[in-house]
Amino acid sequence: MALTLARSILPAALALGLAACAPARPPTAAPAAPADASAPTSAQPAGAATTPPAPITVKVADSLSGTLAGLYIGKEKGYFAEEGLDVETVRFPSLEPQIAPLGTNEIDVGQGGFVPGMFNAIARGIPLRMVATAAVHAPGRSQLIVARKDLLDSGQLADYASLRGKTISRPASFSIATLAIDKALKQGGVSDDDVNWVTLGFPDAVAALGNKGIDLGYLSEPFATSVIEQGIAGKWHEMADLVPNHPASIWVYAPRLTQDQPDAGRRFMTALLRGVREYEDAFTKNVGRAEVVATLIRNTGIKDPALYDRMTIIRLPPSGETNVQALQEDLDWLVEKGAVTQAPPLSEVLDTRFTDYAVQQLGPYRE
Repeated sequence: MALTLARSILPAALALGLAACAPARPPTAAPAAPADASAPTSAQPAGAATTPPAPITVKVADSLSGTLAGLYIGKEKGYFAEEGLDVETVRFPSLEPQIAPLGTNEIDVGQGGFVPGMFNAIARGIPLRMVATAAVHAPGRSQLIVARKDLLDSGQLADYASLRGKTISRPASFSIATLAIDKALKQGGVSDDDVNWVTLGFPDAVAALGNKGIDLGYLSEPFATSVIEQGIAGKWHEMADLVPNHPASIWVYAPRLTQDQPDAGRRFMTALLRGVREYEDAFTKNVGRAEVVATLIRNTGIKDPALYDRMTIIRLPPSGETNVQALQEDLDWLVEKGAVTQAPPLSEVLDTRFTDYAVQQLGPYRE
């Protein structure tokens, strides 16, 4: 049954997340005479008819994940077009393979969970910048670490010390999920050598839970909800129990948007956060929820509208805000594990100019 379940939900493997709604606002006017490459190159003669400048193309990595809901909503509702941008999406499964093309401006915007490659690239002088948090493990709205139901029912996972001797899955060796479980091990006095780590994609982890090949592990939605509903596993902890308010996913700009055309970067963020706010309002205030769910169904792998009523809806920060202390903790952990050899200062990692500008245009978000 577990294997059948894994196959049945494979199209949803990359999906998760949802969207927030800011009050509609007039189209954002581009700043007068921007001092970068996105500015007009010549003045119109007096009395001549003005021709709108051609839209600026921005290439964005797309993982078909609900954490990109702000992008999907902004595209469908024309928010990027209002900002003079033509957004093209390029398919990528995660942030790791995006790092090289971001560094060479082959794509302009990347998104995904934090990866060592980004920090290592910045340390080598490649001017990538994290510009916003895309999703966050907020209490009550974070993803789950699930465990076999028989182990939970028998009390064999009653505390962190009981992790000793267990087989644990994670989607990547260096990820926020691994960091969270590593914290649990330390709190239980358990070393890495006392557990069996396996790296599995989510469908394979579902199958392994069903055949008792693993004892527990991190699952994104809709996998976590599916295995719980099938009685294969149960909730052990939510991620926020171990890494509260840590970034689950981040937005990264290529040098073209941070250095050459920052005005385009500002306008992209403004349109993006309009979509994010609609996404948040949909799932916290029930404002425009059906429309947002329909957008997610069209753009992600979760096609069953009923699942959106049952899944844990991860939070998308409506102002793109980043918990700097948590980000530093994540970087320190990567250094401790040897995944980042030379840690760049956070001032060279996080660039808040773009979210600051967007919030000035949109105003503060009302929870």
